[in-house]
Amino acid sequence: MEEPIHQAQVLKALTQDRFIRLSSLDASPLWDGVRRGHPHLDPEACASLTELLTATALLQGRTAFAERLQVLVKSSGRARAVVADCWPDGTIRGVLDLSSVPSGDWVAAPGLLQVMRSNATGPPYIGNLPLVEGGIQVQLEHYLQSSEQIQASLTLWCDPGTGEAGGLLVEPLPDCPPARLARLVEAIEGLEVVPFWERTAEFLASWVSQGEGIEESEATELFYRCRCTREALVEALRRFPAGQKADLFKGDEPLEVRCDYCGAMYPISRDDLMAEGD
Repeated sequence: MEEPIHQAQVLKALTQDRFIRLSSLDASPLWDGVRRGHPHLDPEACASLTELLTATALLQGRTAFAERLQVLVKSSGRARAVVADCWPDGTIRGVLDLSSVPSGDWVAAPGLLQVMRSNATGPPYIGNLPLVEGGIQVQLEHYLQSSEQIQASLTLWCDPGTGEAGGLLVEPLPDCPPARLARLVEAIEGLEVVPFWERTAEFLASWVSQGEGIEESEATELFYRCRCTREALVEALRRFPAGQKADLFKGDEPLEVRCDYCGAMYPISRDDLMAEGD
């Protein structure tokens, strides 16, 4: 049976007055991918993971998807850890590790936000920040302000009941007049009265530009799918010390290894790992 395609689109635009840059994403297809790939998670946990995927995709869009971007949140809330991994080809995937906290916020301080950017030309950049009070959108806004010196507003939404999800990243440019900035703040605050289903990319662009339109736009396709392969997994396991590899097996039965990102199971035999010389 052919796997469903979970395809979304990041739309980047500049308002007609050239004072505001914005990116938006209808993340409902990502929600569907999360629900199918992580059937052990309840809808609220899937919503938390979808929000981080949405935030990561919008953050990745600021660099025109020119690098791999990984965002990790280690938390004291209901989510022990949440990871989103976005690649230059538009592939995105994620995983959420549940904690023993029975209720409350999914992401809560104390904890850590880690942002890692990787490309083919040099070592990765890794930025770490302690968590502040607030959810995922607050953590990413804090990162942009503290680590990249960017004043931006990030709005995320995901309805655990319907899977309607999305995000909006708005960045006033340095020459944005105070009066225009004040109108922008009013527009962002007023977005809470707009139903999730109505927040299309076209609507959000019009809402932020306040009817004046946008001057330019660029769309990037996004796919929720895993990049795991049996070959890559075997290669990684072969790097373990010989004694540790031997301890993985009981008798001659193959080892079943599950990908945390997509749930795929890979049978690995002793012969697969024991290269010559071990």
